[in-house]
Amino acid sequence: MRHVPVVLLMVLLVVLLSGCASSAEPATTGDAARDIAPDVALDVALEAQDDAPSDASADAASCTLKKPYSSKDATCNACAEAKCCAEVNGCLADPRCDDHYVNCILACALLPPDAGDAGAAVDACVADCGAAHPQGKAAYDTAIGCVDTRCGGDCE
Repeated sequence: MRHVPVVLLMVLLVVLLSGCASSAEPATTGDAARDIAPDVALDVALEAQDDAPSDASADAASCTLKKPYSSKDATCNACAEAKCCAEVNGCLADPRCDDHYVNCILACALLPPDAGDAGAAVDACVADCGAAHPQGKAAYDTAIGCVDTRCGGDCE
């Protein structure tokens, strides 16, 4: 996996889950959110794929993302909608994910870069968010893990 500074990750999270885009956003931040999903979320996404009925592609076509997954990449959005719509919408519709967990990790990005290792402080803050909002983190990890697993080539 590529490692991108956590602050860039937080900027992407704002764009992904709030629907607000900024033209000043670096083009490379799209990789950051996909890199944070732990292996557990990837396992959940793969298990959901294995358990899907054979007519899942017909069901997926009827799903529409509540908000764009990527504000800058139509190909990535199309893949996320076709292959991970339920997972992404699951996070967006769940206040424990979209409001509590995501807002918590966004606040971590605003930590002042004081003396010491700012990256370690942000990492600790994000870990605290996961402990405080485990259901929200699980929904978030499932959504990001699904897109990372099923749309990796389309969402680089």
